[in-house]
Amino acid sequence: MGRKHLLEAASLVSESASKDGTWKVRLISEGRGSSGIYTRELLENHHHAFNDVLSFKNHPGMWDGPQSRDFTMIAGEVVGDTWVESDERGLTAVYGNWLPDPEYRDKLERYKDKLGLSIYIEGSGYENEDGDFVVDWFNPEDPYASLDVVVAPGARGKFMESMRQVYSARAENKPSTTEVQENRNKMMEEKLDKALELLTTLVANEAEKAAEAAQVEADADAAREAAEKAVSAYAEAVKAVDEAELFESQREAILARASEGADVADLVAEAKKVKEEALSHVKESAPEGTVVMGETATSFGFGKVVGM
Repeated sequence: MGRKHLLEAASLVSESASKDGTWKVRLISEGRGSSGIYTRELLENHHHAFNDVLSFKNHPGMWDGPQSRDFTMIAGEVVGDTWVESDERGLTAVYGNWLPDPEYRDKLERYKDKLGLSIYIEGSGYENEDGDFVVDWFNPEDPYASLDVVVAPGARGKFMESMRQVYSARAENKPSTTEVQENRNKMMEEKLDKALELLTTLVANEAEKAAEAAQVEADADAAREAAEKAVSAYAEAVKAVDEAELFESQREAILARASEGADVADLVAEAKKVKEEALSHVKESAPEGTVVMGETATSFGFGKVVGM
C-alpha cells in the first residue's frame, strides 16, 4: 500500500457554457491513466473527493509542492457534487460542473479546444502482479486537491504521456522493497536517537534544577539550624555568666565572645576563678577591722565594723 499525488487528464465536454456559466467536464475515466490504473469501483465509491475542489493555473511545480500555490493562481472551481456516468466509450467516468473564474472566462472559452483540465489529488494504491500501480482510494481530506487548467492534457496526449514516462523512469530506478524498508528503519532509528537525546537532555536539565532546588532548601535548613544553635548557645552563655556573678568587665568580654559563636564555658570558669582570687586578695590585704560588706556582678564595697 502506498500513497502519492495523482495527475490525470480531464476534459471539457460541453460545447458551450450553461446559463449559470458552468461547463460540464469529465474529470477522470475508468482504465489506465498516467499515474495508475483506475477501476470502476474506485470511481463509483470515491468520486466525491472532487466535490467543490478549486482549479489552479497548472499543477504545482515538481519541486515546489502544492503549498506553494496561492489564491491569485485560482482559475475556477468545481461547483457542487460530482457524479459518475458512462463516457462515449461505455466506460465509467467522473463528471462535474466546472465554473471558470471571471478573470479568465473569455480566454478559456476562446482557447478551450487547445486547453484542458487535469486532476491533482492524493491517493493510495498497490502494485499488481504486472508492476502497475492500481489506485484504490482518493483522499477526500486532501487540502490541495484540485482540477487544474493545463496546456496539453489529452486523455492519452503528449503532455500526460511525458508524465507517464517520468513515472516509469522513477519506477525503473526505484529501490527494492527491502532497501525501502531498510531506509525507513534507518530514518526511524535516527529519529528515535534524536528524540532520546532530546529527552535525556531534558531529564538531565530537570534533575539539575531539582538538585539545585534541593541544595538551596538544604542550605536554608542548615542556616536555620545554625541560627537556632547560636541563639541557644548565647542564651546558655548569658545564664552561665549571670550565675557566676562576674565583674561587669568580665561579663561584657565573655558575652562578646559568645556573640561570635565561641564556646565560653572555659572563659566563665577562668573568670570566676580570677574573681574569687581577687576577692581573696582584697580580704587578706584589707586593714584590721574592715570587712567586705558584699559584692555584686558590677561592684563590691567595704565597710568598717561599728561598735568593735
